[in-house]
Amino acid sequence: MKWGKVMQQKYMLFFNPQAGNGEAQQIADGIQEKLQLKGQETVQLTAGSREEAIKELVSKLPQTKKLICIGGDGTLNAALTAFIRAEESVPVGLIPNGTVNNFAQKWEIPLDVDEAFKIIMRGNMRPVGIGKCNGQAIVSSLVFGSLANISNDVRQSEKKRYGLAIYGWNAVKNLRQNRSYETEFYNDFFSLSAKVWFCLMTTTNFIGGHQYLKNEGNSLHVTMLNNMKISKLLNYGYLALTGNLRKSTTLTSFDLKKAIIKTTDGKAAETRIDGDPGPNLPVKIEWLPNFVSFFVQN
Repeated sequence: MKWGKVMQQKYMLFFNPQAGNGEAQQIADGIQEKLQLKGQETVQLTAGSREEAIKELVSKLPQTKKLICIGGDGTLNAALTAFIRAEESVPVGLIPNGTVNNFAQKWEIPLDVDEAFKIIMRGNMRPVGIGKCNGQAIVSSLVFGSLANISNDVRQSEKKRYGLAIYGWNAVKNLRQNRSYETEFYNDFFSLSAKVWFCLMTTTNFIGGHQYLKNEGNSLHVTMLNNMKISKLLNYGYLALTGNLRKSTTLTSFDLKKAIIKTTDGKAAETRIDGDPGPNLPVKIEWLPNFVSFFVQN
């Protein structure tokens, strides 16, 4: 993936030209022109890879007044991971341009570029909490288990071409390869062991573009499917991919603010964070309340 280069600035436009529908560069040019017409100093940030972009953003934060992310949850993840590493932040505005925009839907940020830009210009901000996993941000979701393995096999080109349908197709192709993981969740106050087929951890009440929780709390929400059978895979796979996990009758659900998650059966469990591959278990999870100020509707 290609990201971008920077210099001293007040507004930074942060985006990945290869993400989503590939229109981020055009959107960035339009936003930059609008800001410059308003007399605002503005530059774009891109680099050779996600990791390089994060390092660039960390180094440029002292010269940044406001950050505008153009993309979806994955782009926000890169930006907020830079904030975690730098141990500082600046106000963030979002121009949604991802395949799925859970964060934007949660905070009612319009998918229309002009309307999203108006929200940033109005200047209404609110503090927003996120998760942290092994030093990486969790903007919307972390998953592990069989569906995460399937998702990690999906290429960016397939996601652009087929959208969310590609995940369902891959799940059908790999039914017999699905398996559960003997897993332990623990912190200073509790320990939970479970045979996990799929685990979904979210920071908002949206997943896959759908609302799956009625109320939003100040913590991470965990929903697990366990002790799965082949006969149930298609049904539960559909519930997970459409964000309706809590409609199923066989699951474990709870909230947490800090935990270590590891497998106890020797299997390597992959994670997926905000739509992209994340670290394998074991992982250290933490809720970061009021971590960053975002431009929102109200």
